[in-house]
Amino acid sequence: MVGDICLVGEPNASGEIEIGYGTYDEFQKNGFMTEVVGGMIEWATSQPKVLIIIAATEEANYASFSVLLKNNFAKTEETDTLFG
Repeated sequence: MVGDICLVGEPNASGEIEIGYGTYDEFQKNGFMTEVVGGMIEWATSQPKVLIIIAATEEANYASFSVLLKNNFAKTEETDTLFG
């Protein structure tokens, strides 16, 4: 295993679902999670109840934010510590 990825629950009433993911240290910076998140997006968008996919990452975790950018996520909000 190189990391973990999950859907955080089922789609809500608006068809929104959140993904979460993480790569184990020894496998970081190899593009694995970028590819896996892309596959999760492809699968999720084929599900009739999923209309919106969201994710959030800590502001200091540039690698995670980069995975989202490479998969065409748009930053919609920001707190003191999180990008969403």
